[in-house]
Amino acid sequence: MTSKNMALNGQGLTYAQNQTSGILVNGLPIELVSQWIEIWTKQSFAVSVSNELRRQYYRNDAEFSLAMRKAGYVPVRTKKLTGKEQRFWLYRVTGNDKGVSTYKDNKINKFNPFVQYSKRPIRTFERIAVDGQWLYVYADHIRFLTKKRHRVEGVRVQGYTAKGIELREVK
Repeated sequence: MTSKNMALNGQGLTYAQNQTSGILVNGLPIELVSQWIEIWTKQSFAVSVSNELRRQYYRNDAEFSLAMRKAGYVPVRTKKLTGKEQRFWLYRVTGNDKGVSTYKDNKINKFNPFVQYSKRPIRTFERIAVDGQWLYVYADHIRFLTKKRHRVEGVRVQGYTAKGIELREVK
């Protein structure tokens, strides 16, 4: 006597299985899309597809590359996402996105350089020409300035420019 396949004896299913084979996501098989590794960037995301997974769905790398390009992905080699040199496929939402970098912005370690200056002489400050005037700048902060020739009081001198750097006056 044979038993029926039923849910009670552990052989049947109590619900219908979803049919996913044959569904395409941007022209790529859904089975491939559901198994790749996604890494989010600032405006888009990058995907990493292993060789084994790629070879299950495509005969060769050229066929896979063509399918990924048609789906809107661009090949990228970078260290910025995982810390080691790897190949990724970056999805280009628009043609002018900000490139490849991790999604999280680390505000704790963010460094905003500034330069302390004074108009009168102080012991650890050096007199240099900054943007056309003589200033006393803290010696350790000179490295943040960019060298540039200036005209100060009618004389051309080797000076510095503080373009893009915050200047803070010490009183």
